[in-house]
Amino acid sequence: MNTRRIFLLLALALTGALNCMAQLNGTGFYRFRNAAQTTDYISIANDKFNYHTAIATACGGLGQALSSAGQARALACAGKYLETDIHLVNDADCINPGSVIYAQKKTTNTSNYDYNLIGQGTSLLTLTTGTYDATLDLIFKDRYVTINKVSGSGENSLYSAKIELKASNNSMANLGTRYLVDDNGKLAINESNSATNAKWYIEPVTHFNVEPEVEYKGKYYTTLYVPFAFQLSTGVEKAYVVSSINTDGSLEIVECTNDKIVPAGTPVILECSSNVASNCQLIPSGTPLFTTPENVTNAYAPRASTATNYSDTNLLKGNYYCNQDGTITFNTSSSTSTFNANHYTAPTNPTKYTIGITKSGKLGFVKATGTAMPANKAWIEYTGTSELVLPIENTTLKGDINMDGLVNSADIVRLVDYILEKENPTPCDVEACDVNEDGDINVSDITSLVDIILNSN
Repeated sequence: MNTRRIFLLLALALTGALNCMAQLNGTGFYRFRNAAQTTDYISIANDKFNYHTAIATACGGLGQALSSAGQARALACAGKYLETDIHLVNDADCINPGSVIYAQKKTTNTSNYDYNLIGQGTSLLTLTTGTYDATLDLIFKDRYVTINKVSGSGENSLYSAKIELKASNNSMANLGTRYLVDDNGKLAINESNSATNAKWYIEPVTHFNVEPEVEYKGKYYTTLYVPFAFQLSTGVEKAYVVSSINTDGSLEIVECTNDKIVPAGTPVILECSSNVASNCQLIPSGTPLFTTPENVTNAYAPRASTATNYSDTNLLKGNYYCNQDGTITFNTSSSTSTFNANHYTAPTNPTKYTIGITKSGKLGFVKATGTAMPANKAWIEYTGTSELVLPIENTTLKGDINMDGLVNSADIVRLVDYILEKENPTPCDVEACDVNEDGDINVSDITSLVDIILNSN
């Protein structure tokens, strides 16, 4: 067989493999992108869905459950919950962990297309499982999403996603089959899947990216809290947990990886070699932690998982949601009613600290500001007054002022700019600029820097 023919066969084989990869292929991590709004990805953002409210309050109870008007009100209310729990986000860079969804196939049967969508500590089955009323044996359960290919092939395959909104007793409260659609940036339900906005590209997740928040001594840092295990990959060098806080505020940290894999549900500090998200990759693995479906008879609402597979001490905390949709209004048989869609953690009570540069210019944790803690980030709860400082050592070269790993004339230029106040140095830059370590930044530091450069040649 000649060389040209071998290369042709390899190219054809690779093309086929790539096409097979770009579609739904059983249980695994995926992202769902809309065919009409092609930058919109499905993202799990809350866990408020409540069948009791949809049937008892919106529909008007079982007496109205079989009427078309009652069902319409219940579906409208269910749609409000859907918008709250599942957002559509512009996440082309794949940095929103909520858009990384674990599609778990109901059975291994090749002809079965029912999936439980798992993410952010909850799942589709968790959201849609509940008791209508504690006094009635009417349980809503097993609401899998059915995913079918409707057109295309390979990476151009388009899928529809439908869910049956009905009780386990099919003769009661059957709200019908509805398809997931992108309604101008909001996830909604529709009786038809004919429109383009009811079709989805399904992209297998080989990795997701993290966006560093803080630069310190030539490295970049951020925190992360996700319900699935992940392996460190390109650009992400280390993952730490905080094991203790000393009386002076200094933090003790421990690397928490086994074969570079961080256990599921572990809030961590990540150390990266780049400040570009696409250069900082993590590979999800295993089955995510999530609250298994249960019949909630009191609050009538699902809950997210708070479990972790990390067994040692970790003072870092986090949450999966930072959703401030506010009060949602829906129609009822009499007038209107509301439910509170907010699901976030306030930065106070006790005070929470997030990663940053302390007042003394060290890498550590600083008091959180704002009104809500961000989703999928980690923080420390602390009631003391000392600076929370991480034990990150200076690994940069002496005289490497621009922190590019080299000591040369470019560092002289940066130092001169700082001395002439052409640039405003950060606390880290100030420490680097004091080359002779006399506590001042002036011409003598330039002399010391030149000596370092000459002696290194």
